[in-house]
Amino acid sequence: MKGPLAGVRVLDLGTMIAGPVASTVLADQGANVIKIEPPGMGDLMRYLGATRNGVSSLFHNCNRGKRSMALNLKTEEGVQLLKELVAEADVIAENFRHGVTHKLGIHYDALREVNPDLVYLSICGFGDRGPLADRPAYDNVIQTFAGVAASQADFETGEPQLYQQLFCDKITALNGAQSICAALLARERGAGGQHIRLSMADAAVSFLWCDVSGTRSFIGGEAHEGIKVARGLRLLKFSDGFGTASPVTDSQFHGFCRAFGVDSSDPRLATVMDRNSNTDLLLDVMKEVTEHALSRTTADAIAAMEAEGVPCAPANELVDMPDHPQMQANESFAQFEHPAAGTMLEPNNPPNFSSTASPPLRVAAALGENSDEVLGELGKSAEQIQAWREAGVIG
Repeated sequence: MKGPLAGVRVLDLGTMIAGPVASTVLADQGANVIKIEPPGMGDLMRYLGATRNGVSSLFHNCNRGKRSMALNLKTEEGVQLLKELVAEADVIAENFRHGVTHKLGIHYDALREVNPDLVYLSICGFGDRGPLADRPAYDNVIQTFAGVAASQADFETGEPQLYQQLFCDKITALNGAQSICAALLARERGAGGQHIRLSMADAAVSFLWCDVSGTRSFIGGEAHEGIKVARGLRLLKFSDGFGTASPVTDSQFHGFCRAFGVDSSDPRLATVMDRNSNTDLLLDVMKEVTEHALSRTTADAIAAMEAEGVPCAPANELVDMPDHPQMQANESFAQFEHPAAGTMLEPNNPPNFSSTASPPLRVAAALGENSDEVLGELGKSAEQIQAWREAGVIG
């Protein structure tokens, strides 16, 4: 198998989004990932979102490239089989509600006795300590708690707004994948295995802080508020659509104004330092640009800004991105055949490795599709596997 993580063996006990997506990043980069699901229903995500022939595209995107083993961890035999898998694994990732792994006997301290070199990732909503540790959490709950909704408040009404995306789940997943790779590197350098504890709340707050902290980062004394880097950002409205621009440097700012025929020659706007000190005047000029934009078509406005070297883009629909010439040049998407759902299209793994290219995208397995295969790799006989199936230990 190709990929920078070829040879790394991962056990994915995650459900829903955050845990599974973290291990999908690893699978996309060549890791051998076994998804452990309860027999019968499996991961609830298998039944959510758009489906074709019983295949959920949402589940598939979050679990592609993994093998599936249906294993009942509420049985002694199931826990023992998991421990046998752990003995051969490099990584285990779980996002159970706080306390569940201790009830099942599969917490870090129990599993490191089986494999001291194990990298164990635990993801939870609020953290594994403190007054909210035992509370259940989903993406919208963490968005609201961690200040995401408030940071997206309507500029005029002040009403908090949720991202129309599973924002916190996916930010947490990326932190999870990166932290696993960091722990594997530390292990290679002699640190041994370790437990990584990651909360969705911490991941969300850390991600937001640089844009919305304002003067909160300065302890003691006073600080000038200056330009709020991303607060209150709005799209430019054109006569036939929307777009955006990011005129950060001095030349870009003045070019942005020229593109819409707005005078920016006032010396109080000359440099970024001047604009940072004269925010009221800056807002007046930006309002004038916004008014002028209303009479321009999207194509004309984008062309004018591009001619001035201003970073800009029209507001594209996500569903149109596979057909965009830039995304095609990047080879950003891949088509592949799913045995049940037919031809599918998904984004490729974003990083491009020059020496250890990631493998082609692989389908997500059906529930329990690889149970026999995985147990066979442990040396279990067909008769024993069938006995466990009949006893409800596996599916």
